[in-house]
Amino acid sequence: MHLSTIMLAKTTLLWATILSWSFGKGCGFIVSTTPQQFQTNFRTASKCRFRGTSLNVGLNRQIKASGLNSTSQRHTVYKHLLLNFQGDFDNYQQVVDDRKNLLTPRDGGGHENFHCTLVPLSETSRLAAFYFDGNPQRIFRFRYYELLLPSASSEDDMDDESCCIEMKLYTLNPDLERELRSCSEEPLKWPAMFHSFEIDESDKIKYLPNCEIRWSVDMDPVEHAYALDHDKSKLNKEEQDCIHAVMVHGEAVVDSTIIPGVKIRILDQLSLYEDTFYINDRGLDPESGAFIYGNQRGVPYRLDRVTRLVQNGEEDGQWERQIVDEDLAWTMGESWRSSDDYDAKIEAMGGLSAIMSGKKPTSSK
Repeated sequence: MHLSTIMLAKTTLLWATILSWSFGKGCGFIVSTTPQQFQTNFRTASKCRFRGTSLNVGLNRQIKASGLNSTSQRHTVYKHLLLNFQGDFDNYQQVVDDRKNLLTPRDGGGHENFHCTLVPLSETSRLAAFYFDGNPQRIFRFRYYELLLPSASSEDDMDDESCCIEMKLYTLNPDLERELRSCSEEPLKWPAMFHSFEIDESDKIKYLPNCEIRWSVDMDPVEHAYALDHDKSKLNKEEQDCIHAVMVHGEAVVDSTIIPGVKIRILDQLSLYEDTFYINDRGLDPESGAFIYGNQRGVPYRLDRVTRLVQNGEEDGQWERQIVDEDLAWTMGESWRSSDDYDAKIEAMGGLSAIMSGKKPTSSK
């Protein structure tokens, strides 16, 4: 292949990936649960949280000080995921701060604006959707997350891995994904749509090999160095729970879904606080090391919680979106904002966000 052809393909990949970015690593727990069991377990965990008991007060300190065995530690991490790995998150404030500091995406060292919606399918699985610029019509990636809870038979294992929860990543069947997109502004309809989709269960999702993520309470001093800079004015890390994740295999080389035959080297670290979700996902050229996507300064995407999913109080109650941050509610779609409000938000971000949203970007001052 001609060198110019190779460079053109890679350049095309760089820009195409901006518009259909493959964030997120999949995860979902192997332990199967019926919807009724999930509701019961969620209520139990929620009661602990709202009573202010150990689950959400000094989780990390308590685990390390109490000498809990590995199985107990795993279940504590699991409860944190059950309560907090759901709802809506958005990094709008981070993007606005970037622009104030004259940081633009990609080569400019700044971040794109994106939104993450996590909807439980069961206690052990999640549907995740990622979209740009507060516009659910611009979903660039769906993922199915499977959480893998080690068996109780490993209770005597006291190595680091036995204290963790692993996550596996899957893509969705294209036809199923297309159907979910038709209700992009109503994500609480997705579970019923997923379960009722008429196709063999094994064909609904496709495993992405070697992209597993491992969650624990331990922060890697190198890979999670960004957590040391977490804004203490918003969150006291000594008081609020957090868990961190790294890739089980360190990295993965995957085929591009944009250009056949092109591969991407994936690196990822995650940190999940009660109301903040860090995603440090990067895609690199396996040969040259050139960035394809992700923040080029190594600063993760800091997504603030927009909603938390709660149940409506009935025994078989349905999920409802409970607003956590009113200032970010506009990111959930047209029914949550006026067109003037949206224009003002997009103008504050400018650049590619304004262009892709059909707005004329203003000059940086």
